[in-house]
Amino acid sequence: MKNSLMTFKAQIITLILRCCTVIGATAAETPIETEMTDAGKAVIIFASSPLQAMTEIPFTIELKNNAGEIIKDAELALDLTMPFMPMPPNNPKAVWKDNAYRGTAIFTMAGAWQVNVEVNRPEAETEKVIFDIEMVIMK
Repeated sequence: MKNSLMTFKAQIITLILRCCTVIGATAAETPIETEMTDAGKAVIIFASSPLQAMTEIPFTIELKNNAGEIIKDAELALDLTMPFMPMPPNNPKAVWKDNAYRGTAIFTMAGAWQVNVEVNRPEAETEKVIFDIEMVIMK
């Protein structure tokens, strides 16, 4: 009886540890930062890590000028592409909401990707920002 109780406790502890590991893995993010031409910065944060192909992945884009102020008057045009392979159009929308530009991306295959963002602002020149993604894995 004593051995079966210890076995039961060990199984419960193992189950708890596995649940914590799974919860931790799903909460991971993939942030990628790059500079803008005016010495500002752009950050894209994907809501998962690692990034998986054929999966809807929410993202946020934060843009800041050289004074560190949030840029919130832009319209963004996105193009997800693989730099070494011809790809069909993959243009997720990003809309301003809760102090960031938000959208959902789907990478259609595994490999290296780029997120090309065209930043259009009133009374400013259009700026192109490129985020390099080293690897998207198969689902």
